[in-house]
Amino acid sequence: MIEFPRTEQEVRKLEHFLTVTEKLPSDPVLNDLRERALAHAERLSNAVNIGFAGEFGAGKSSLANMLAGADILPTGPQHLKLPLVIVAYAEAPETTVGWWGKEPKVYSGIALEKAAADNPDFISVGLNTPALQEISLFDLPGAGALDESYKPTLDLLKFVDCAIWCTNGTSAWRETERHLWSQVPQELRANSLLAVTHADLPPVKEAMDRILARLNKEKGDMFRSVVPIGTPVAVRAMSQEPEPDFALWETCGGQNLAEHILEIASNRRLSDIEAARSDLEQDLMPYLDTLEPPKTEQSLTEISPIQTTLEAAMPALENPILEDWLAAIASIYEDLRESSDIEPSAFLHSCQEIVEDFAERLEQGGEISSEADWIPGEFEKATDLLLLLQFESGDAPLRDAISILAQLSDNLAWAGSRADSVQSKTGT
Repeated sequence: MIEFPRTEQEVRKLEHFLTVTEKLPSDPVLNDLRERALAHAERLSNAVNIGFAGEFGAGKSSLANMLAGADILPTGPQHLKLPLVIVAYAEAPETTVGWWGKEPKVYSGIALEKAAADNPDFISVGLNTPALQEISLFDLPGAGALDESYKPTLDLLKFVDCAIWCTNGTSAWRETERHLWSQVPQELRANSLLAVTHADLPPVKEAMDRILARLNKEKGDMFRSVVPIGTPVAVRAMSQEPEPDFALWETCGGQNLAEHILEIASNRRLSDIEAARSDLEQDLMPYLDTLEPPKTEQSLTEISPIQTTLEAAMPALENPILEDWLAAIASIYEDLRESSDIEPSAFLHSCQEIVEDFAERLEQGGEISSEADWIPGEFEKATDLLLLLQFESGDAPLRDAISILAQLSDNLAWAGSRADSVQSKTGT
């Protein structure tokens, strides 16, 4: 399964830039840099928006329900007229009624009928579903070829990062659908899927090889992939007790579709990360360098030896992970002493990498006391602190780093020891 890209480091750097430059005198160059940094930070902090669109009766709402893991959106012929409905992450279920020109209204729980009565421009439904922390689902109103309803669909597609166009397998990919989709920007089309719905119906199932051969030939650059899905069967597979029927989930197309959606969402997030990194490396961080005082060799030579600090802080214990830890950080100090021109940021980065490696090792378990399950969390917090220290100047960050390493060593001494006299340590 594809692992969704993480954005924490880039967001921290962008927020650091915004914090440092917040009170600087305004000028066109700085204003442009801040606007770009803010745009990157907002995009990387928000979920990737996946839009579901199609003609009436194509099964897009059923598909969105399936991926949300909840029967939220009305499906089939119904009298409830809904605008754009967004399914996103929330700590507790809630329904937000929104308008483009005024303040939103929030209802607790899932209240689509009450929300629709307010005649909103859009509705947002919040669910405590972990997958929605990475992606949000946009259920667009159905489009028709014989009226003007396709125009709102085109307008709303501007708000999504990736799209799933649902085509009914009984009459897949009609000329009216092709006409609408041809008006979508190429950037979105390149990161979108054509979902062939109703693939569980016997006539569609029997003709699926022929349908897929035709659609794969006709899609050209309009879609990334063509994916068949039998939505009702997929829902039934995942609702089986005591556990989902994964074999059925795979044969009905649910697994294949989920992987394709995760792939296009991951690709979009990676492109966002690359854009942010490019601006950080080429413009934002160089700008900060012009603001910071030059670093001197004195800031390194005045650092107290790490080994001396740690040996004074720790009792001698038979503790393999502690011994490995001491050897690792001692090697950093040796590099520091042998390279008089080493940059403080490079030293801090080395510290961060070692702490991160040991955090992963601790997560695997088995090397520390069962009563010390808080220790891995301390290493994770230390990783974040060491990352932030790399953006500061002067001697203080280096002394702070040594203090962090000493505290982690003390924690490891206690965590791996069987000595009853050793007291618990808390906090990095």
